[in-house]
Amino acid sequence: MKISIAEGLYLIALDDEEGRLLAAAEKTITPGLISACILELHLQKKVDLSDDVLEVTDTTGTGNGILDNVLKKLKSGVSLIDTIENLTHHFKDIQEDMNTLLVQRGILKKEATKLMWIPLSERMDNANYAFEQQIRDSMFNIVFKSAKPTPGFVVLMSLIYDCHILNEVFKDKDELIDAVKVAKDIVNSPVITEELSKSLKTLKAYFGN
Repeated sequence: MKISIAEGLYLIALDDEEGRLLAAAEKTITPGLISACILELHLQKKVDLSDDVLEVTDTTGTGNGILDNVLKKLKSGVSLIDTIENLTHHFKDIQEDMNTLLVQRGILKKEATKLMWIPLSERMDNANYAFEQQIRDSMFNIVFKSAKPTPGFVVLMSLIYDCHILNEVFKDKDELIDAVKVAKDIVNSPVITEELSKSLKTLKAYFGN
């Protein structure tokens, strides 16, 4: 089973101990997930990005419910940032959709904290940590072993940085310094096209990086 870029981003954005979204990602996670979906659709050749303007080229489904819902809402001739802002309002419940999808896949499990029989709160626990561990291991290899990333991983690492959660992966301060350098520059990776590189740079500016 292969997980999407958005699913990978969401797994990193969840606090493993608390089972809730990291505070640092509260404002960025919804536009971050939308961005991840759009760029994955671009990698799957469903969407062209010329000068940061979308053109939908293939509307057939991907088999991933969240990606397909985003694809249905995309409009040709609209800029990347305008699209993200429009869809951020439309997909306000995307985190719940992500929880549901990842529970169905057996990657997360939902647990309720109860007092007597009254549910007080819910938390999302990692039922299968292998997926998140693979992301973390790959990022370490990219930073410290100069491993060549896939185009999808370039997008994921760039968005993890944009959403201010890189320090969730690199908790050691010295390691984080090296990771920030790589994450900032990964938008120039030779494994991605010029148009994808440009879109990632646009997103960096949009997220305030």
